Amino acid sequence: MKSFVRMGERSRAIFRIMLVLAAAPAAAPAASLQEESREEEEAEISWSYNAELSLLFTSGNSTVRTFGLGGGARREWGGGELSLSAGGLRTESGTTRRIAVGTPDRFTVRSDSDPEPTAENYFARGEFERSFSDHVHLTTGAGWERNTFAGYESKLFLAGGIGNTWIDTESTRLKSDYGFTFTVQDDVVDDPGRSPSFGGIRVSTNFRRQLTETANLESTLTLDENLTDTADLRADLANSLAVDINSSLAVKTGLRLAWDNAPALTRAPLEEPGGAPTGETVLVPRHKLDSTLTIALVANF
Repeated sequence: MKSFVRMGERSRAIFRIMLVLAAAPAAAPAASLQEESREEEEAEISWSYNAELSLLFTSGNSTVRTFGLGGGARREWGGGELSLSAGGLRTESGTTRRIAVGTPDRFTVRSDSDPEPTAENYFARGEFERSFSDHVHLTTGAGWERNTFAGYESKLFLAGGIGNTWIDTESTRLKSDYGFTFTVQDDVVDDPGRSPSFGGIRVSTNFRRQLTETANLESTLTLDENLTDTADLRADLANSLAVDINSSLAVKTGLRLAWDNAPALTRAPLEEPGGAPTGETVLVPRHKLDSTLTIALVANF
């Protein structure tokens, strides 16, 4: 009897082992499919980053110091794309002054230089794009910018609209966006005839082209019409050419043209027709066009 019971226990143990061995081949593909699905999801959700650095230093008879730093991040998943960017550029310049101390026959020369800011611009932007088809997408964004030499301490804007993708291949991409904006601008010199906040209509076009295996061209044109003051039409054209040094580094040359048909005001000293100062100031508009040429080292990772 005992031997019969032991034989029954052994049979049940052998049956359990056979079940495990039979289930193992089925479990392996299931685990493999889960791993592949996880890898596909990670591939669909990916981040890419870049950083830019531009420097210029001169000394001697004149002193010029330019420092620029910027960076961006982009995340793509499914039909969505999130882009973030921020940066700044500051330039200081001045001439070297020489002073002779002593007598005309015997003196020593002392020189000094006191550079002052001559250009300064800081910005931060974010944009989200959601595609509904191969040619239609929804876009929203926000941004902040400071450029005291252009006349504003800060400019904050919100934007939203729709867009079309006209070309999207491995080497070429062309798309356009159309939407509404809301801008709040704090000028260095208050303009009594202008509202600090206004709504607008924005149209933009972005073109990217891979010229060669190592050269990439990008151009973005943005038009923003002030609905409160239709004379205040603004245009921003940004062009860049990046040439790869290796898989992680590139040299990027950029040219930006910013045009404002109704620029911010500044105070100018008032002189008499003969050139004698009156001691008074008047409000005059700044230049309509600002151009910026940069050469930067870009790191992609």
